[in-house]
Amino acid sequence: YYDDVRKVMEKNNAIEQQLKIMEGKIGLCVQKVGVIRYNAFENVGSNLSFAIALLDQNDNGFVINGLYSRESSTTYAKPIINGQSKYTLSAEELQALDLAKRNYNERTFEIKG
Repeated sequence: YYDDVRKVMEKNNAIEQQLKIMEGKIGLCVQKVGVIRYNAFENVGSNLSFAIALLDQNDNGFVINGLYSRESSTTYAKPIINGQSKYTLSAEELQALDLAKRNYNERTFEIKG
């Protein structure tokens, strides 16, 4: 029995180490998402422009802003570090960033077993 218990303890230690590695990696994955649709220009309807914030657990990630007009479409990406950007963010980008943070904090998780 001693050998069996020792093997189980070794296996348990290996599983705990793998779990710690996975928990560290999960924190770096996109966990917070905020999407805002809006009209960038007065003569264009249907909210075809958008701002999307994609952040990890530590509020690192990026904001993508797509501006749609009748003549063209332009997309911008701005890095976000610790919830802030060194680039000036538009009102819609700030809304998307705030929404990503709020949605994450207000979400509840349910485990079904």
